[in-house]
Amino acid sequence: MKKLLLAVAALGALSTSAMAAGGPAGCGLGSVLFEGKQGLVFNVLAATFNGSSGSQTFGMSTGTLNCNVSDSTTVSKINFIEANKVALATEVAQGQGETLASLATVYGCNNLPVMSSALKVNYETIFGATQSAEMINTKITNVLAENKACL
Repeated sequence: MKKLLLAVAALGALSTSAMAAGGPAGCGLGSVLFEGKQGLVFNVLAATFNGSSGSQTFGMSTGTLNCNVSDSTTVSKINFIEANKVALATEVAQGQGETLASLATVYGCNNLPVMSSALKVNYETIFGATQSAEMINTKITNVLAENKACL
């Protein structure tokens, strides 16, 4: 059940990032169909079409339909951290857990033990002071890169 909730949170983060990536209406087929159109009516129509057609997920997966993959990936990481900050801090300190495993998926890490160990050793650097999700994402990204934890 907990894994299902984490998956839903990750998908929600992806949906939010899709909306940020393509403009006011988000990315997806609606943003392509109504591209260049200005005004609330066109934004509502594009957003409605994006949401009802399910094209945002496809666009984000393929980098098409006005979805910027790198931006959506960063936003998705930040949203995941924000939604799971307390559980994530606890599990990083322990070096194990479902939220930590989900984080590995969000960051594209195939070697969970190496990732968990690198984050645990750097716990104080990552979570030591009150920080925004953006700052935590930057610190996690740096720790993983320094330790080559996500190769």
